[in-house]
Amino acid sequence: MRRCFVVALLLGCFVSEIVLAQEQLPLQADVRLRVDYNDRGLVSFRAVLEGGEATLRGTAQNLPGKETVLVTLHFDYPTNADIALDELISQIVISTSDRAGNEFSRVIIDPNTVPLNPNRAPLYCSATLYQPPRSSRNSYTVRIRVFGNYE
Repeated sequence: MRRCFVVALLLGCFVSEIVLAQEQLPLQADVRLRVDYNDRGLVSFRAVLEGGEATLRGTAQNLPGKETVLVTLHFDYPTNADIALDELISQIVISTSDRAGNEFSRVIIDPNTVPLNPNRAPLYCSATLYQPPRSSRNSYTVRIRVFGNYE
């Protein structure tokens, strides 16, 4: 009986940690790109992370074989401010969807709360995702969401 109580107590501790880990920081960027299936060129974008001066630049490019897309991200934080808070990126979600909005492929990058420091080294990451099946439409959507905050 005592052993069951200890196991239950330990499980309760782990469950509370899991719940805390699932709390998500604010959405700072939400970018949607229209990518043409037949275009191998780069589709570029730029966004400022809400709440500060850090920027996100990136591209999406269809890869040979016509089944996948490469998404590259570049985070930078130039500032002239005397005092600037670190940008903490907690999660990056990249997805592809058809024109009707049906999500087809998703990658979740957990940078383990990587700090993006003001006027320091930029951060880079990339992911390869499957394109949605072709329909009568000529394009699909790539969505990039960044969660985090300035501390």
